[in-house]
Amino acid sequence: MKIQETGYATSIVLIQKLLKKLLGDEVLVRTELPIQLGDAAPKPSIAIVIPDVLRYVDRHPIASEIYLLIEIADNNDCEIQGQVYARSHIDDFWVLDINKRQLHVFREPSDDGYDSQMILSEDATVALSAFSTCTFSVREMLQPATM
Repeated sequence: MKIQETGYATSIVLIQKLLKKLLGDEVLVRTELPIQLGDAAPKPSIAIVIPDVLRYVDRHPIASEIYLLIEIADNNDCEIQGQVYARSHIDDFWVLDINKRQLHVFREPSDDGYDSQMILSEDATVALSAFSTCTFSVREMLQPATM
């Protein structure tokens, strides 16, 4: 089993704390747990879903229950997941590149992929599609830069 890098683990915890502070009980933040997309059951780094944990007692969240999926990567290796997420009509998919300190934001899903793609620097702010008033900087999701 591959040992998890500290940058990855730190980003998971920072994002969990950030979303809890900004959205409280409006969402359920699931980390590295399966979601159900047709026959596939990927485990995104973070899934922000409808906030009733007991809703998922006998099944995993499905596309219509997902507000946002985030993959945390030390390189931009999430193309395959992005195709699966787009075909499943996940409206908001992000890839946090912890090495380049960038956030790739994918929106407007289609069967061919995402029609809207943005790359944001750590100084940029971003909002969840489902909660447009919930804005924060990319930097808040990253461990402090080394001097």
